[in-house]
Amino acid sequence: MSTTMDHDCGCGDEAPAAHHTGHGTGHHTAPLTFDADGQLVVGPVIRPELLTRPCPIGTLDGSWLLELERRTVFGPEARGAMRIEVGNSSLRVSGDMYSRRVFPPVLEPRLPIPSPFPIPDPGPLAGAVAGGVRPVAGGPDADTVEHGAEAGGAGEAGAAGDDPAALAFPLLGFRWYPAFPASEYSWYFRSNGATYAGGTLTVQIVRHLWNRSTQEFVSTDTGTLTLRCRRPLVVAASAATVLGPSQQMTGTLSIGGTVTDVTARKTSPMYRGCRIEVDAMVNRVFPASATIGSGATATVRSVYATAGWDVTVVTDEINVPNDADLTNAELATLMTGHRQAVPGEGWRLWLFVGSSQGGLFGIMFDDDTVPREGAAGFADVRLGNDSFIAAAARGRPLDEVPAAFLRTLVHEAGHAFNLWHPKHDVHNPGIGIEIMNQTGDVMGFATAANPYPGNAGFVFSDHDRTSLIHSPDPQVRPGWKNFGWGHGDLSAGLPAPVDVAGLGGDTGDEGLELTVAMPAQAFVGEYVTAEVALTNVSDQPRTVTTLINLSEGDLVFLHTPPDHSLQHLVDVAIGCGPRPTVVLQPGESVRNHVQVFFTNQGVTFTEPGRHTVAAQLEVDPLTTVRSAPVTVDVRGPASDAEVDISAKTLTPGVGRAMALGDFATDVSARAVLTDLAEQHSDTDTGAAGALVLANALTRTFSDVRAQDVRAAAPDEAAHFLDLALSGRSAQRAAELAVTVASPTEKDAPVVAGTIAALKPRAKGGARSAAGKDFAAAQRVAADFTEPQGR
Repeated sequence: MSTTMDHDCGCGDEAPAAHHTGHGTGHHTAPLTFDADGQLVVGPVIRPELLTRPCPIGTLDGSWLLELERRTVFGPEARGAMRIEVGNSSLRVSGDMYSRRVFPPVLEPRLPIPSPFPIPDPGPLAGAVAGGVRPVAGGPDADTVEHGAEAGGAGEAGAAGDDPAALAFPLLGFRWYPAFPASEYSWYFRSNGATYAGGTLTVQIVRHLWNRSTQEFVSTDTGTLTLRCRRPLVVAASAATVLGPSQQMTGTLSIGGTVTDVTARKTSPMYRGCRIEVDAMVNRVFPASATIGSGATATVRSVYATAGWDVTVVTDEINVPNDADLTNAELATLMTGHRQAVPGEGWRLWLFVGSSQGGLFGIMFDDDTVPREGAAGFADVRLGNDSFIAAAARGRPLDEVPAAFLRTLVHEAGHAFNLWHPKHDVHNPGIGIEIMNQTGDVMGFATAANPYPGNAGFVFSDHDRTSLIHSPDPQVRPGWKNFGWGHGDLSAGLPAPVDVAGLGGDTGDEGLELTVAMPAQAFVGEYVTAEVALTNVSDQPRTVTTLINLSEGDLVFLHTPPDHSLQHLVDVAIGCGPRPTVVLQPGESVRNHVQVFFTNQGVTFTEPGRHTVAAQLEVDPLTTVRSAPVTVDVRGPASDAEVDISAKTLTPGVGRAMALGDFATDVSARAVLTDLAEQHSDTDTGAAGALVLANALTRTFSDVRAQDVRAAAPDEAAHFLDLALSGRSAQRAAELAVTVASPTEKDAPVVAGTIAALKPRAKGGARSAAGKDFAAAQRVAADFTEPQGR
């Protein structure tokens, strides 16, 4: 707590010199501020500038490079991005700070330059030329630039805040967005109240300190950020033309028991920037623009501009070789090897226009090694023929309906920026027609008079817009924290706000019961599966989703490990599309089996101790239900066999292959899976490895970047399938098969292949034990492909 008093005692020069700011009379000074210990808080000497006036509050709006003054030559350098959002009746401030040790360079003696060759004056624009500032060829508008080959962002030197070119950007009217290495991230802050008076912005901030080892926020404290903004009373027309929207503020940051001088330089009237690289398969059309329901023309850039984002779309390759049906493994390989290698720390995202994958409209990849790495939209999937679909769009491929395809691509990019479907967000935003609502939900609001996609809103909800602008860098920046981090994860991100109703998140429905069945015990490295069932316990029919898997947006697992943190578990690939439904009669259930061994968080059960898992399912646009938690006691491997299994399944690449149902081009993972299958097929974990190999080797695999195709090996596939089926029931074999198949690949060969291989076991007839076992296996396979109420 501090106390402030006005010093106006007529004491003249006896007033403290550091705070004397009178107009030469000594009878008027700035307020004196004292801390909780009664000590004078010493800040910078701020003297009134001649011929200046306070900046209008609107000029504060935008992105700023915030730099803290170094206390010593060897002290850490702290700088970061600050975002000030000025609304009609609101003002929000947030920022992300990065620090590093910078040692002063050793100055070497310079040879004198002979007098006939004087050093030329570089001129005011030389820094921009040296920094590599150049217009983007074919850019969307005159404001788009590339700096260090990074469009819409800052290159390495500019991002660090110490490049003359970066400092020249605001002077030249260019936009850029401070970006720094994730390894230097130190803390995040957000306003907790602010005032702006007489050109002085005073912000009460809450700071969240970052632990670089755990990659989590670990503690908070509070402070005050004060910035002073002035502008000249008179600006010459020529100067205004050259300088453009240059802006600088100075002031202090009082936090952690110290007061530090700070400088803020405006870099853009927008808040964040990202470069989106678009690649497309041959003969597929990226919707550069679309006419939306209002009659306006929308683009990826214009939609993100509604959230204050400066998105630069760069079309790279539009002739990726044709493949009519892409698997998740092929898409993941395509993404990691196909996108451009762009230097610098500017934010970037890869967006692919592909062919098809079942009925999905799009997909986002959330691998545990590089989270939220990229996304894809599927051009070949066709819209339905329902009356709520616009007549001209019915039955058409998605890329022939630009508004629908543009919405899909913007939506998938939103997932890559860590935006969730509304129902999965603990803040419980309303369901509507905005960008991040599921396609099925938006279609639910369509009518014959206002059909899809004309009824879709090409804007972000207020909640999503605030997240895009003000959420911490680790939460929003592609490639950093996993999908869902910060959305209700009370051990990471920022704590969710609590009101009188408590945390939001699910509406519940007493007529529906969601259950999860998992093994009560497991050892680290064991392949673990779960059966999820939704049952109608009411006396009325209910229409519910059939997407009972972790890949298509409706189902999420809430995992609590022994440290009592909370994780959201979803698949490594998140698909989006229309929501298929089924009518459950009273007493009927819809169910599916899923693997929880490896998710977007990596291997789930790596820590011995007691774990709990609960399921959360979005049943329809208005209803979300949760299961009771189940307990899994995890122990370390005990026998030699378990030790060997654990060593193999925890090998890099193996878990990912199990999640995708394919080892792709990872020859090391293939070798480990082969050993696992050959040596431990008597265990479910060894059988799962064998089924991954059977699934992968039954089909070809295309790596279009390398122009390489892995040929199918049916004999090897049959060998591994035999290993998986040997010694276990038909039902369990089918359960394992549907869990190694990627949930978005309904035609995964391992499912149909398993049922075909099991069929000879049913020779005893439908009433025999073998026949009943085979019938149960068929139901498991059918529930994977097209779940029905039973």
